[in-house]
Amino acid sequence: MWWILIVLIIIMLGLTFIKSPKGKGMIGEFRVNRIIKKAALDLGGIELHDLMYQDEISSSQIDHLLLTQKALYVIETKNYNGYIYGNESSHDWTMTVKHINQYKNRKGKKYLKVNISKHQFYNPIKQNQTHIRKIMNLTDIKINIINIVVFGRKAILKDVKHSDQVYVVHEHELLKTIQRIENNISNKKTIEVQIDVLDQLIYHNIKDRKSRRGHVQRIKAKYKKN
Repeated sequence: MWWILIVLIIIMLGLTFIKSPKGKGMIGEFRVNRIIKKAALDLGGIELHDLMYQDEISSSQIDHLLLTQKALYVIETKNYNGYIYGNESSHDWTMTVKHINQYKNRKGKKYLKVNISKHQFYNPIKQNQTHIRKIMNLTDIKINIINIVVFGRKAILKDVKHSDQVYVVHEHELLKTIQRIENNISNKKTIEVQIDVLDQLIYHNIKDRKSRRGHVQRIKAKYKKN
């Protein structure tokens, strides 16, 4: 019977992790990975995930890259929920989340109360622009670079303003967005150019764990100050 207890503990730990912010983030990343993989297969593209680039100024960690013969898609994912407010030029965006909590009054009668919480996060368009500049500083690639920000299923893009050169979409819109962009680009690079771009992206990617840990620590320290 002891093995049943072990299985139950594993299941409980798994469910706890899935419901945690880190677990939800990993699930969201997995779903976006599958969409990008589908786009790569459909378009003859190459997918790259979890890359880090560093120049003499700073480092940038990129969620996803999709390279086709027409463009390099730099994709930043945000697995947030609630209402999202922001514009391309602002430093921070706002996430508003509604919480419904149950309470008891003095007589023991239950009632519901709605609480609203607001959280600010760094503008993901600017974040991705930093990633793109990093790639451009480190390489001499000559291909269209597309800035795409992807929000998860539970996010509601309530008031998000941006230019036509930037794309802010839900994950279920990502594939069609990429296909539409591809259809609007007439200049198709050769496979040789595509391979050269890929070689540069792979060459400059930092895999060293110590460097990656340092990047994470710098980001945490930066946002603790803000």
